Amino acid sequence: MTKREEFLLTSLEEKTDEEKKAFLANKYNLNWNRTEGPCKIWLAKVFTYCTAHELEEELNFFLFIVNRFGYLWDICFNQEDTVFLGCTCPCGNKQTILYYSITFGD
Repeated sequence: MTKREEFLLTSLEEKTDEEKKAFLANKYNLNWNRTEGPCKIWLAKVFTYCTAHELEEELNFFLFIVNRFGYLWDICFNQEDTVFLGCTCPCGNKQTILYYSITFGD
């Protein structure tokens, strides 16, 4: 487990599920609340990085959050519906956009 993951887990200790959801939504811009309509939705997450190692760390941390806390929203991450698009910005930073879908349980 990375220090970042340990810090997150420590930050969420003794919080209620609703407090955890609010923290993750505010700190990491995650909003997986169910809305009217289909039980499967598509989302995008942008990763900005300089090196491949930084991208790997960011992706791993995002997937850690999804796998560890997805139960709070009753979601399932659909790995088979994952698409990556990448580019290099004029400033030299690289960006990868992760398009992914989630489904909601009942």
